[in-house]
Amino acid sequence: MTSSTPESLSKFVQFCQQHITGQERKEAQTFLDRFFRAFGHEGALEAGATYEEAIKKSSKTGKTGFADLVWKPRVLIEMKKRGEDLNKHYSQAFDYWTRLVPNRPKYVILCNFDQFWIFDFDIQLDTPVDKIALEKLPERAGALAFMELGQKTPVFQNNQVEVTVKAARRMGELLLELETRGIEKLTAQRFILQCVLAMFAEKRQLLPRDMFVSCVQDCMNGASSYDILGGLFREMNLPGKTPAGRYQGVDYFNGGLFSVIHPIELTREELSFLDVSARENWSKVRPAIFGNLFEGTVDKKERHARGIHYTSEVDIMKIVRPTISRFWEERIEEASTIKELSTLQLSLQSYRVLDPACGSGNFLYLAYQELKRIEILLLEKISTLRKSKDKQMQMGLVTPLQFYGMDTNPFAVELARVTLMIARKIAIDNLQLTEPALPLDSLDNNIVCQDALFNEWVKADAIIGNPPFLGGNRVRSDLGDEYAERLFNKFSEVKSQVDFCSYWFRLAHESLNGKGRAGLVGTNTISQGNTRKAGLDYITQNGGFIHEAISTQPWSGEAKVHVSIVNWCYEETNKYFLDNSLTSSINAALSYQTDVFKAVKIAANSNYSFKGSQPTGKGFIINTEIAESWIKADSKNNHVIKLFSDARDLASNPHGLPKRWIIDFNEMTIEEAINYKLPFQHVKNTVRIERLNNKDAKTRDYWWQFPRPRPAMRKAISSLSFYLIVPRHSKWFIFLPGKSDWLPADSTTVVASDDFYILGILTSKIHRLWVKAQSSTLKGDTRYTHNTCFETFPFPQTADIKTVEKIRTKTEELHQYRSQQMESKQWGITTLYNKFFNEPSSKLYQLHQQLDKLVMAAYKIQSENDILEKLLTLNSELAEKEKQGIEIIGPYPPN
Repeated sequence: MTSSTPESLSKFVQFCQQHITGQERKEAQTFLDRFFRAFGHEGALEAGATYEEAIKKSSKTGKTGFADLVWKPRVLIEMKKRGEDLNKHYSQAFDYWTRLVPNRPKYVILCNFDQFWIFDFDIQLDTPVDKIALEKLPERAGALAFMELGQKTPVFQNNQVEVTVKAARRMGELLLELETRGIEKLTAQRFILQCVLAMFAEKRQLLPRDMFVSCVQDCMNGASSYDILGGLFREMNLPGKTPAGRYQGVDYFNGGLFSVIHPIELTREELSFLDVSARENWSKVRPAIFGNLFEGTVDKKERHARGIHYTSEVDIMKIVRPTISRFWEERIEEASTIKELSTLQLSLQSYRVLDPACGSGNFLYLAYQELKRIEILLLEKISTLRKSKDKQMQMGLVTPLQFYGMDTNPFAVELARVTLMIARKIAIDNLQLTEPALPLDSLDNNIVCQDALFNEWVKADAIIGNPPFLGGNRVRSDLGDEYAERLFNKFSEVKSQVDFCSYWFRLAHESLNGKGRAGLVGTNTISQGNTRKAGLDYITQNGGFIHEAISTQPWSGEAKVHVSIVNWCYEETNKYFLDNSLTSSINAALSYQTDVFKAVKIAANSNYSFKGSQPTGKGFIINTEIAESWIKADSKNNHVIKLFSDARDLASNPHGLPKRWIIDFNEMTIEEAINYKLPFQHVKNTVRIERLNNKDAKTRDYWWQFPRPRPAMRKAISSLSFYLIVPRHSKWFIFLPGKSDWLPADSTTVVASDDFYILGILTSKIHRLWVKAQSSTLKGDTRYTHNTCFETFPFPQTADIKTVEKIRTKTEELHQYRSQQMESKQWGITTLYNKFFNEPSSKLYQLHQQLDKLVMAAYKIQSENDILEKLLTLNSELAEKEKQGIEIIGPYPPN
């Protein structure tokens, strides 16, 4: 195992001091090779690193960048000449890191031969987790432990997330203490935010040194916090600088947060909370995540009941950089004259950013920081062309007053205002600006407490954010009938249930009105089904171009969902990035493949595929012991007690065997159902109570029946020796034969066929590709819906009888193999496929390959063909024939 030693590191430092002059192009590779040797490797290339790795950029110019060194999955190192300000190159390093998929390096190092700036972008963006001077390398090697081939954890000295988590938790807990003892909620919230801003201001030298800490200490020693802290906040709202007295040197902050002062007399315990919080290093608190963490603490019903979550900065930047930063970087890069750059300067001063679901302001905060960096980039290029430093250029072009937000949560709105107030001072410090930090901007008119769906939006050049997620079937139950009706009336052209977030996509596109750019986060259903029609289809059919997107990923925020990240504009470009890879285009399905969403239902496929039964009532479900005892007590109970085949059992149990039973009176009248005494009495004692308050009259009054018994499904499978069944949500969507005495659950999709030929087609790669492209998803799983995945799927029309029989035989062989494996290993189908499907040496893999070859032959599709395009063409041809009254073959093979 390779490792560094103090001697090897000292030797590296000495070599650099004696032989390295700091010329980037000439000496970078020599420097890096010696750097790797210092950590025990034979050299950079020997360790597996690569030099000058080509990385596609997002710019219009189509340029390719070259990363100085990439060592996956450990580190990306970008070298700059000696003396170079590394602050200027963070964005380049971030973009390189973003594109390095798969196996993206965990860490990034920016180095100018004298300093190593270490970034962990998954934790914090613009600020390194550590900075190490070359001469300090031997004693600070712990921060570079990832350079060694062990499992050592690096020890960083500037992990600001840890500080932020502690600070947010403590202040959130203090707020809860105040509310618990009866302090009015808004009063307590405002007081806490005033404390937060004061503690930040003290550590950033906006207040006299130790001003807030000493005030708290005076209160701990017996003084009144009502007088001392209330007096400080009043002083912070007085124009001018306090000339003398207890608050000497306190400057004017603003008329926003401090316009109303509600002093509070804190208890000893509350003062202790505040005292500990005030001693945190608030200069290291990260505003981009503080608000989320603070809200997370405050919103808990029980303190510490669940973990603290926040939306990571790296996820926010997947919106901010494509929509805002790169747009400006390209324009500055393209400008070549003072006149062009001066025009950009004016545009930057009037540029507006809106987050119509701003929460605690994290998107706005990062957007502000990026635009301040853009401002420096622009001014430096003007200065370079003028060949002189113009002092006037140091005046701030971008201010927080160019940023706007809306949210329905009053506390989040106050948090967002404070977050953006803090942003200005942080930008001044990080970028070493000369613009004044005080007074802070009052953002009362910029960030407002309003419902974005029913209020006018500020006209903005960029719209960003993370609108709320809520499934369409929950809008009415969660938001109430009145709100739902108001929503549906406003968006009357959206005919179906859609995820709540899709309305923001629609309104954002309308608000841009033919110019500007937008980037929003949505659930990954934004590219699927009716939600897609309401959002992304609306955008792409009305002049919008999706230029960069993440099709699906787990969200870093508190919601346990998979999300899509979508950036779009009105201007077509020649570069599109999907899932961080260059592609020729991105469609509304967030795919570069043939868009099969336009496929239509084929009438010949109808009445074959169905959802399972939906009982609506936990009391219908019973265990084996109860089922057997009731049948033993009265054999006729066997008519209404059935094995219940649900998705969990299909995926997890050998052969998909159900483990639970269900009481099924089907469409019996109450007079008929009561004849089955034990099951009926059980349902009466359980389900009836569950349904008493159900809004649907039939569900409430006919409590012994399923609201959706699926009579068409029952009829279709009644005469079959078996039917085909698959979990509606699954990773593999593998159909299994279901037995006639199983009742399929609503969590499954059923195909009414007992033909192994049809099972073979549904099991093939061709159908799997169609399902992946056509289906909706839940988190990372595919959702097999009968109307989109099956009824649109074009089955082979011209397969000869020999091919059909070969498919049938091969599918039976695959079925027998799977059954034997599940039985012998006591595995479910999911485990079997997880273990062997992608293993070329396994029989499962080989049988699937053989089946795929036969199905391809049935379709007359060649391996080099675009399968989805061929299927879409066939779908169109069959639909056209049906329009003309020509009978076509459905799922069953030709005679």
